[in-house]
Amino acid sequence: MSDVLSQNEIDSLLDGISDGQVETETDTPAAAEEVERYDFRKQTGPIHLRLPALAMITDRWVGNLRTNLPIHLGSGIDANLESIETEKFVDFSRSLPLPASLNIFKMNPLKGYVMIVIDGPLVFSFVDKLFGGNGSRHVKVEGRGFTTIEVKIIQKLIQVLLNEYREAWNEIYAIEPEFVRSEMEPQFASIVEAEDAVITTRLSIEVENSSGSILLCLPNAVIEPIRTKLKRRFHGGRQEVDKEWRQYICQKIRGLPVELGCTLGTARISAKDLVGLRTNDVISLDQKLSDKIQVKIEGVPRFVASPGARNNHKAVKILRTIAKE
Repeated sequence: MSDVLSQNEIDSLLDGISDGQVETETDTPAAAEEVERYDFRKQTGPIHLRLPALAMITDRWVGNLRTNLPIHLGSGIDANLESIETEKFVDFSRSLPLPASLNIFKMNPLKGYVMIVIDGPLVFSFVDKLFGGNGSRHVKVEGRGFTTIEVKIIQKLIQVLLNEYREAWNEIYAIEPEFVRSEMEPQFASIVEAEDAVITTRLSIEVENSSGSILLCLPNAVIEPIRTKLKRRFHGGRQEVDKEWRQYICQKIRGLPVELGCTLGTARISAKDLVGLRTNDVISLDQKLSDKIQVKIEGVPRFVASPGARNNHKAVKILRTIAKE
């Protein structure tokens, strides 16, 4: 059968369209998409973006962990901030990696509960690391709980996390974290209602040849009483010190060469006497042997000393430091 219409067929089709016997495209609009209702009473927006001090606390916490986790749990461990998000608690619970250690604590004197989540692979990496491995041991995590040894290591890690979290808050608001309990099932770790807003902080923890995540779930209701404090911007606050970087800088500074000198005395003579100086001539200085002299570093007076000799070398004995003006 030919796909080309004959002239008679074309005429019949046009007549049908004109008479209305053949339907063409209609002007009926497409069904509108369902509109989702928004409840303006719920605080589901990016709360953390409106709290500058909370961002500073998070940065301090991560910096503290980067310094102190290797001290408590062995070298080759690093911590980095991956993300901060505001979401509903139900969405946070659904996204939890399983198995995981769900650790609930209080931030006294604030009311309510906060949660720290440590994913299972990270716990197993810490176990392998503490027992002499490189933290890369592969363990089947599905369908199993934590052993007694693993629970002990989790408790040690939680103590470090809470101590450093307390230090991070110190200059903003004094808190005293109080550990409450640990769970493995999200349904037993409901710290707020499902629709309540929480601020989720995700840390990436590197353990030599493996990595894992630590999540902090901070309900908005917990920090609501101190919201005014968290809205402030701190420009002149104490900055966290990277101890390893400070030690490196100190070593480099100590290795720098500096000019050290002192003047035993001075004398004024005429140009005629200067021209007439010969070998073995003696120039009398304006300072006695018992007088004190200044020792200068890069031309700046820093010490008071007395002249003398040591091991057949001219020397000075430091008596005191010159106070800075």
